[in-house]
Amino acid sequence: MKKLINSIIAISLLVLAQSCKLDEVNPSSVTSDKYFANQDAYEELVAETYRGLRPLLQNTTNMWYGTDMYERTGVVDDTQLPLNDYTVFTGNESQDWWTDNYNLVTKANTAMTRGASIQDKIAPAVYATRTGELLALRAYAYFNLVETFGGVPLITSEVTQATYNFTRASEEDVYTQIVNDLNKAISLLPGEPENNGRVAQAMAQHLLGKILLTRSYKSYAQPTDLTNAVSALQSAMNKSTLTTWETLFGDQYLVGNKEVIFAVRYSSDNALNKTGNNLYQQFKFWTDRYPGGALTAPYWRQDASYQPTSYLFNLYAANDYRASERFLQRHIVAAANDTKGTNGAIKAGDVVIYLPKVMMTDSEITAYKAANKPTYYVVNPNQYHQFFGSNTIYPIIWKFYDPTVVVYTNSGVDPQGHRDTYIFRRAETMMLLAEAYVKQGEGALATGLINELRQRARLTGNDLLTGSATIENVLDESARELFGESNRWMDLKRTGTLLTRAVQYNAFSAHHHPAAINSTYLVRPIPVTEIVRSPTLTQNPGYPGK
Repeated sequence: MKKLINSIIAISLLVLAQSCKLDEVNPSSVTSDKYFANQDAYEELVAETYRGLRPLLQNTTNMWYGTDMYERTGVVDDTQLPLNDYTVFTGNESQDWWTDNYNLVTKANTAMTRGASIQDKIAPAVYATRTGELLALRAYAYFNLVETFGGVPLITSEVTQATYNFTRASEEDVYTQIVNDLNKAISLLPGEPENNGRVAQAMAQHLLGKILLTRSYKSYAQPTDLTNAVSALQSAMNKSTLTTWETLFGDQYLVGNKEVIFAVRYSSDNALNKTGNNLYQQFKFWTDRYPGGALTAPYWRQDASYQPTSYLFNLYAANDYRASERFLQRHIVAAANDTKGTNGAIKAGDVVIYLPKVMMTDSEITAYKAANKPTYYVVNPNQYHQFFGSNTIYPIIWKFYDPTVVVYTNSGVDPQGHRDTYIFRRAETMMLLAEAYVKQGEGALATGLINELRQRARLTGNDLLTGSATIENVLDESARELFGESNRWMDLKRTGTLLTRAVQYNAFSAHHHPAAINSTYLVRPIPVTEIVRSPTLTQNPGYPGK
């Protein structure tokens, strides 16, 4: 837990950036006890807590790998990746997720401890609101931790010295702490956020609803968890508005969209963004490895972190706006002129790769390429795990296109993205509520919520759901709507479908586990490095370490 300990000790000495203004201060010659002595300094501690969300929300492998929607780029029998394939773990695969969540806990605890010590110097309304924000942020981190690892060390105040004897609280105790924190937060938070990026009641209500829904599946569930989850989710929905797909993800992207309940903010000033938001490049294959795929607009840089599964590609109805060419590209367009095309010279804007939704025969492919020069690859749906040259090719998820990325630097530097990363939005609240309704035996109410999203996606008639929705309907609609956003691994674990859906839909998991994945994988390993540094920590069964 060295990284955790270091961050606990160093937090008071950090150069802190304010979350909203992102102004920086440098109190390097002042001790922390003297510096953090007034409201302005307290606000900097709160802002630093928010800043901890950026690295956490860029650490997505524990959210997405090993599920039905996301797999890694490459051929199925290539080098193993345990988080996705459920193969042999070293025990440190989730180190960054552990560290980033505990860093958020640490920052929140420090701000609350220091704030309490100077409460008389902080305006009462400010102190109450900020305490609510910090409690909600800490609850968010602990929810990530307890669902990923099971019981974890429960730390609720600032730690000022190195500690090597952490022990794991029970899952039930961690859940109790989270629920108590969120109920208190809701009583302190305003109905509307002060500004974009701040926690308000809807965020805490959404999170509480999700947590109570999750606990309702547990052996230690409280009798009122499900009804209270419904109430909390309904309250969160009452404070948000379903907007349009274009204002969420299109060229009309709107900062402060009323559908977004909580988001990670980024500055338009690159100097204040560190690495910026890189979500825009995660669902693209290496287009620069093919003729015409130079690293210029509209492709910029790709890191090929995730390849969507065939399950995801096959989910969408023909007229679903969420899978239109604007958001899911099957026609890959040349970014630059290139004389190396195998089917004629390429000009910027030419379609050079086509990925049909429906299988084409060899003769159809030959005819298509002849009629659509300079297309040099037509990649059928059953070929997404084949190498074309040194790379796999699959439809590009263009949902997170970032129009603010207008200057490409060089092949070794990622252009910084500035768009918000959505943590919670009304569409997820609706799907959580739909799940709760199904669990209550009120599937018809769930159907209504699913159809709201389908109608927003411009679907009508036979493409709308009828009758009582099932949990499969909810999970499928969540996949269509929330790709690249919510924590899919936790959704599948919560609903008891992880062990079957990963094998059914993830080609890599299926290759290594053609029958089933065992229950060992319902939690991830406690990082072995943390166990070595804190010998009182115990490992989850079936993983390396004691």
